[in-house]
Amino acid sequence: MAKILIVDDDLETIKLLESLVRSNDHEPYSVSESRNAIKAVQTIMPDLVLLDIMMAEINGIAICKLIKSDPETSSVRVIMVSALSDEGTKNDSFNAGADEFVSKPIHPKEFIRLINDTLNA
Repeated sequence: MAKILIVDDDLETIKLLESLVRSNDHEPYSVSESRNAIKAVQTIMPDLVLLDIMMAEINGIAICKLIKSDPETSSVRVIMVSALSDEGTKNDSFNAGADEFVSKPIHPKEFIRLINDTLNA
């Protein structure tokens, strides 16, 4: 069972992702305010972070950079989850250290496969 942290400012998206994570026998944690994301990563030490890009205060790309630049959390895997799907956003995500990128709307079966593949990489 993996610990998966969901960082998204949309509560409906959090509920959906928590349900998908639980249905795959993983343990979901969630943060709805981006300013709390880094502290949550440091406290929970998740195996994977599902990270929205467009959030108030700190965007997901900046959070990903912070996660990956800290020696304590640099090995935490990150999947960017975003309504943005242009090549520039994808490139920015990977340049920030993201392991994977998925566009919303989420397709549950594909998303679960991506989570498992990322955890097992």
